[in-house]
Amino acid sequence: MRAVNLLPKDAERARRTTPDPALLIGVAGLAIVLAALFSMYLSASSKVQNEKNDRAEKQQNYQVLTKNNPPPKVLPVQQNLASAENERIGAVSSALSFRVPWSNIIGQVALVMPPGAKLTTLAATTPVSANPQFAVTGAGSAGKLDITGWAFSQESVFLLITRLKILPPLTNVTLNSSTINAGASPVTFNFSISAQIRAPGATP
Repeated sequence: MRAVNLLPKDAERARRTTPDPALLIGVAGLAIVLAALFSMYLSASSKVQNEKNDRAEKQQNYQVLTKNNPPPKVLPVQQNLASAENERIGAVSSALSFRVPWSNIIGQVALVMPPGAKLTTLAATTPVSANPQFAVTGAGSAGKLDITGWAFSQESVFLLITRLKILPPLTNVTLNSSTINAGASPVTFNFSISAQIRAPGATP
């Protein structure tokens, strides 16, 4: 049998022209999103413009202030004082760099003393700086360090000699003597050590 459309022509035409509800919802949602984005863009543009105007106003005020209040002129006396101060600072810094660090040297000797060894005397002579500005003869010379003491064993004396040789301020560490003190109880060994102290500014 052949299919026959029994619907009225007007009803069929109305059904064809009625839009899809899902399409209407999608279009409405897109319009809302676009409107929100446009609103955000306008708000951001307004903030940027306000910041530009504020910066321009501050720059204008700064130019007016600098024009009405020029920086003070530096007097020749002030320039001379600044130059003299820089020279004094440079002289003091140079002098300190060539100063003999006695506290550092004695502290290092105390740190390397092995157990069972004691010092009885310590004598030192100041080395001459290698800097011509501070040297008396114009050439640096090493100072001398002489120490005497006693230890419970020869091993302690040897250990002290070994440790003194690795100290940066000292050079030519030499054991002058090491004698047994049989009259002591317990038995001890008296020793004498000498070394040279590097001149300030000298290369180790």
